[in-house]
Amino acid sequence: MKSMGKAERRIVERPDQGGFSLIELMVAISVITFGLVSIVGIAAYVSRANSTSNTLNVLATAAQDQADKLRGAIWSTATTDPMLAVGGNLDYTSSDNNHRRIVTDTPAGTLDFSWKVVDGPATTGDMRTITIKVVQENPPARLADGFSVTIIVTQS
Repeated sequence: MKSMGKAERRIVERPDQGGFSLIELMVAISVITFGLVSIVGIAAYVSRANSTSNTLNVLATAAQDQADKLRGAIWSTATTDPMLAVGGNLDYTSSDNNHRRIVTDTPAGTLDFSWKVVDGPATTGDMRTITIKVVQENPPARLADGFSVTIIVTQS
């Protein structure tokens, strides 16, 4: 038998040597890949939820601003601001010009406002309930219903 030199002896494997097998390496890569894909999915979900939250915040602020404008409108026994006249519709395209408006250049894009005014809740005729709806023009499906707020105004 031929004797082995020093270089040849170094490459001889011994049974007590440890290491990773190909199967262990593939399992580890699979686990890491699954974890990374999960993290990317969660990040995308959080980003979308954050975007939706920001848009809803803009819609709520805009609706509150419109509510403040309607509260400041004149409604007395002698005169009624056309914005407070009974009527209107929450569907922007069906509402008349006195019960709708458009606001451009907001952080959420162009907003369509529409409101509906009804008598009451009291039967004395000195209160009106106003429901205001704000919708983005060309909204994403998850925000198609927009944002609504209801207020009650009293005669001054």
